Amino acid sequence: MQTMKLTFVTAGVVLVGSLLLNGCDGGNVNTQTGTPDLTVTTEDGTGDDIKIATAVNTALIADQQLQNLDIQIETRKGDVTISGNVNSEAQKDQAERVTTAISGVHAVNNKLEVK
Repeated sequence: MQTMKLTFVTAGVVLVGSLLLNGCDGGNVNTQTGTPDLTVTTEDGTGDDIKIATAVNTALIADQQLQNLDIQIETRKGDVTISGNVNSEAQKDQAERVTTAISGVHAVNNKLEVK
């Protein structure tokens, strides 16, 4: 049941991200991470969890080192947990750097496991 829920959440994030980014230009690229520079803010200045999760997912997919990996994203009040399997410590570290670079992310709990 838990796996099905995570799959559903991941699929939802991908769908929402696709819908939000449809018709957008490529925007700026973050020179430190090489990923799209995505800014997420709400009226009160805090990040919206769905938008943050979508931005993280989009940035992870855009990263050449990470685009073919199955990384799950959970966001609660700007705190992001990333989990799943990666092939190396370098990929694990890169996923954390990419996630941390997203505007609105307060903290990253990196639960990625190296296969």
